[in-house]
This record gives sequence, C-alpha cells and structure tokens, in this order.
Amino acid sequence: HASAHNVIERIIGVLKRHFRILTVPPEYSMRVQAHIPPALACIHNIIRTWDPVDLEDPEENPESQDMGMSGSVADGVPTNADRDWMSAKRDRITECMWASYIAERAWRV
Repeated sequence: HASAHNVIERIIGVLKRHFRILTVPPEYSMRVQAHIPPALACIHNIIRTWDPVDLEDPEENPESQDMGMSGSVADGVPTNADRDWMSAKRDRITECMWASYIAERAWRV
C-alpha cells in the first residue's frame, strides 16, 4: 500500500510540474475539474509515446529546470487576449485534424 501511495504521489508531482492548471485554481465547474487530471494524464502518456524528450522529468535532468522547460508556457493566469488567441488556434487545429480525418477516411474507402 505504501509503495503504491509513493508511486501515485510521484505521478501527481510530475503532472503538476508539467501542467500548471493542476496548481492554480481553475475557473471551471467541479464537473469539468474532475475530468482535468485524467485528461492530462492521457496527454502526458501520448507525449511520452511520441516525443519523450519533451517531457523530461526535471528531477532527473536538473538542467531543464534552469532553462524553464517545466511548464513555463502555463505560468500565470491567462488574459482575455490570451484566451481569444488560444481559442482561434484551437479552432485551426480542430479544422486541420478534421480535414486530415476526412482525407484519411476517403483514402481507406
């Protein structure tokens, strides 16, 4: 039991270092907040699969802490301009993913 507890605490610590939304109070309902940690764990696993260098553990690589590589993008509270910019970017990514999906689906048929 203690061993599992230590592993879980370490995993949560890694997620908190990489995703600052887990350390600042989010502006979402409790229903949405309940989905954030598992979603970030999934994202973390996907990134580790496709680009493991992107998520180097700062404890294992102290140089990455000095370079600000541990969640520096998510520091602070976003402004309305930041939210608008990210919303537009998210829409562009979604459109690109959808077009790619449609093309792939048409190719397979």
